[in-house]
Amino acid sequence: ASVRALLAAEPALKIHSVSWRLKSRESLARKLARPDRNYRQLWMLTDLIGIRVITYFAEGVDRIGELIERHLAVDFERSADKRGRETPDFGYRSLHYVCRFGGEAALPAGAGFEIQARTVLEHAWAEIEHDLGYKATEEVPLAVRRRLSRLAGLLELADQEFGEIRSELERYAHALPGRIEAAESSVSLDGFSLVALLRCPEVQELDAAIASQVARELGDEPFYPDYLLKMLAGTGLRTTEDVRRGVREHADTITAMVEPYFALTEKLWQLSPKRMTRLPRGYSLFFLAHVAILHASTLRLEKIERLARLYRELDYPDDAATAHQVAGLLVDAFGPIALR
Repeated sequence: ASVRALLAAEPALKIHSVSWRLKSRESLARKLARPDRNYRQLWMLTDLIGIRVITYFAEGVDRIGELIERHLAVDFERSADKRGRETPDFGYRSLHYVCRFGGEAALPAGAGFEIQARTVLEHAWAEIEHDLGYKATEEVPLAVRRRLSRLAGLLELADQEFGEIRSELERYAHALPGRIEAAESSVSLDGFSLVALLRCPEVQELDAAIASQVARELGDEPFYPDYLLKMLAGTGLRTTEDVRRGVREHADTITAMVEPYFALTEKLWQLSPKRMTRLPRGYSLFFLAHVAILHASTLRLEKIERLARLYRELDYPDDAATAHQVAGLLVDAFGPIALR
């Protein structure tokens, strides 16, 4: 529990899993019977109690090591960095710490436990190795050993690439606010740029105006990002500047659409702000997508067809009739707003 609490106190550290085990009687008996070992007392076995911490990225393993060394009583003489930086063996790479129990009077001196930290890919390799049933390279035929070495190289490369991808995404997200503020039309809409877009002043102001209009507090969670991205792309709004420009031009129209929209959705699906604890951020962009379609033509028939096409792609892929019906009801609900 203390190890879990220690890791949980670091929210930036992404942990896949934390598990523990007691060494089985069978495994203990085999280890004690080894001819190359001479255990004078039971607690000379450092892995009677084992804790395994699996993280996603290699830098996470280092961070786990820092936390363990800072907060636990580490027996450095019996601990080891087994990440194999000087060997080709990918499978057994992990940090192994032997830690002493502190303050438990019932335990003998020197009693401790082992903490093992490794990445998900290192763990996957080790588990498969274990399932194959061998512990040393000498046990494996040469032809198989060569294949395992090639596979180990691929997994090591994958481990490194995942870390590089993460770093690249972090750099991309960090640079987005400045790029968006500079009105670069080349900033395509994606999950990262949408988050930055929702922090832009004009979007925040319009979201707040809608929240005030429906008498609800504006929340922190975004309005279904994947759905919103598909909807914006389906209406031709593909960059952050497209959206910002649309919000500035159509703010009054969007606020005018809120009341008739929720009046219709409450009647059709019982969807009402009254049932919401908070209004999600980005709701203004949901309405903006409708504005883009409704203002694309002066003909009511074409508005319905365009909107039906969007709803067929998003909500009713196998029900064109319902998509067309909902589109017609929305166009009628917006009335003069849709005909501007």
